[in-house]
Amino acid sequence: MEDLMRAARPYRPKSQPRRVLLLKLICVFAVCSLAVLLLRTSSLGAFLTEGESSPGLDAPFIDQRENYPTGCESVTAVMALGWAGVDISVEEFIDGYLPQGEAPHCDESGALVGADPFQKFLGSPYSEEGWGCYAPVIAGAVEQVLEDRGITRLEVRLLEGRELSALSRDYLDRQVPVMVWATIGMEPPVESTEFFLEDTGELFTWIYPLHCLLLTGEDEDYYYFNDPLAGKNTPYPKEQVEAAYQGVGMQAVALVPAEEP
Repeated sequence: MEDLMRAARPYRPKSQPRRVLLLKLICVFAVCSLAVLLLRTSSLGAFLTEGESSPGLDAPFIDQRENYPTGCESVTAVMALGWAGVDISVEEFIDGYLPQGEAPHCDESGALVGADPFQKFLGSPYSEEGWGCYAPVIAGAVEQVLEDRGITRLEVRLLEGRELSALSRDYLDRQVPVMVWATIGMEPPVESTEFFLEDTGELFTWIYPLHCLLLTGEDEDYYYFNDPLAGKNTPYPKEQVEAAYQGVGMQAVALVPAEEP
């Protein structure tokens, strides 16, 4: 899960003649005046006012970039728990509940080996060298949080192979956000590193750039996510989301009231 932040380069504009500056000020004034006039019209004003709010749920947002550079799965789980009324910090979740194993590395024979991402997080979420994990790991960790706290009003759903449209209909429509596995920025998923699983010796292919986000909303053109690398209720085009979601195996987790079907 690569760090997408890039350093800003300072920019110093050259000095400009007074006549040019005066002309620019006049242009700015004219544009502002036109904008105010347009906003007073009922149709355009209503359109712009609608655009200020997204259709996403108002779920808690946590930015992973400073403290958890590869911890998107844990951050997303904590956001979902927070929406459900379970108070836990990201550090508590990682240190107390997230199973962690070896990231791919060369063993004594020179073979590249690592833990199974369906069972453990590969590496550390606190490190930029961490890799990630898949939905069953997070589902199990969230279940353990509920068990340890004696919370019986909630249950965890491991949702594999479900279409995003179905997740939206079955969960978002009931005000339940969904933890979804996709890619960073909804980039096309790519088969990358191959390594052998430590426990079974099976050859495993890592999908890059793996990411986990909280699905919070949908409209005609976009799915909305609390994206730990981008922001709250970030929109992504549906076609890109569906390709990324399918490319990493159609994995999702939901935390729902225990009495619901």
